[in-house]
Order: sequence, then structure tokens, then C-alpha cells
Amino acid sequence: MGMVAKGLLTGCIIVLPGMSGGTMLLLLGLYEKLMKDLSQVRIWRWLPFALGAGAGILLCGKVFAWLFNTYSSIVSAFLLGSILASVKAVLGENYKPTFRRVVVLLIGFALGFILSDTPMDLGNSHVTPTVATLLFGGVLASATMILPGVTGSSILIIMGIYDDMLKALGELDWITLGLFLIGAVIGIFGLANALDNIYSRYRGTISWLFSGLILGAGKMLIPVSFTNPVLLVITAIAGFALVWWWGSR
Repeated sequence: MGMVAKGLLTGCIIVLPGMSGGTMLLLLGLYEKLMKDLSQVRIWRWLPFALGAGAGILLCGKVFAWLFNTYSSIVSAFLLGSILASVKAVLGENYKPTFRRVVVLLIGFALGFILSDTPMDLGNSHVTPTVATLLFGGVLASATMILPGVTGSSILIIMGIYDDMLKALGELDWITLGLFLIGAVIGIFGLANALDNIYSRYRGTISWLFSGLILGAGKMLIPVSFTNPVLLVITAIAGFALVWWWGSR
């Protein structure tokens, strides 16, 4: 598989909550090479991969935005199941609870619950994210999505701008996408290696904190309509099963 194709696949994975770009890089055998080249600012060899990833994000983001806009409750249920199942991949080998980890989990849950204000509704969003929010979201999402098991899209959900970015992808809002991309570049080159070192050193504590944030922020993904609860439950289970399987790879 060529670098463009690998980038295209990774880009599609990045769009979906619960799917870790870092895990995809590991499966493709690219993770260690990417981190080494980023630390030495050797980026030209990754240009085909970046082009493929960009195409994958635009293509899958546009499709997913249409699905979200047309079937918002069903997609919300799918995302809820996906993001809940992603906790398994985030915890990884650090799944055994301790008093400290449980406390950190509860703190993360409280923060995520507080930060998640209202349910996501792509078609009826009247609040435009600020320039600072887009830049900061790009920085955090790009820097964390490189870490295996951690999903950049979950960061966007916690920040409450995942639906805004889907809308921007669906409408090809280049101003919003451009601001986010600037933040993403800063995150990849400025924070990726630092976060990788911190995450490796404090993996257990950070994993439980992030899991709490994910569980708390799940409030935003509760469907706005329950006209067909059986279908919503089935869809949520499907999302959960898909990401649970993905986290077991």
C-alpha cells in the first residue's frame, strides 16, 4: 500500500470518534518513523501521506457531515456508542483501578460533564467557534491524535466543536478549516513529541483522566430525539461494537 493510500485510510479514521489515528499509524507500521522524523523536522517524505490524509478527512468528513445533518439522532447514537467504547483503547494496559486512578477518573468525568454544554446538532448550530477556539482545538487535536489509543476527535467533542468542524468539512468552509489547520500544524510540530514523552511517562494517570473526560463529554452525544428508541439503541450498540473491536487490534 502506497503512502497516499495509507494517508487516505488514516484520514478517514481520524474523522470518526473512538478511532485513533495513532493506532492506525501503528497498524500501518508508520508510528515510530513519523515520530522520529517529526523530532528532526524531516517532513518532505511525508508529503504524499499528508495529501492522502487531507483527502481522506475531506471526503469522509463531507460524507459524515451529510449523515449527521440528515440523520442527526441516529448518528449521535452511533457516536455515543463509539466514544464510550473508545475508553478501552485509551486505558489499554492501564485498566486496573487504584484509588488514585478512580479519583482522577471522577475529576475527568466532572470536567467533561461541565464542559459539554448542550447536545450536538449540526443542522441547528447558531454559535460560531472563535478563532482562539479553532486554533487551540487544532493544536490539541493534532498533537493528541498521534498518540496511540487517544482520539483527536474526542478532544473536539470535549471542546464542543466536533459538530462545527463536521459542518465546516461538509460546507467546505475554508476559513474555519484554515484556522484549524494552522493550529494542527503548530500542534504536530510543537507539541507532538513533548506530549508523546509526557504520555509515556504518566500513561496510567493520563489515560484515566482522559477516560473520565470522554465519559463526561458523552452527554453531548445523547440524541436530541427518541422517536425510534429501538433503532437508536441498535445503532449505539453497533458503534460500541465497532470501536471495541478496533481497540482490540
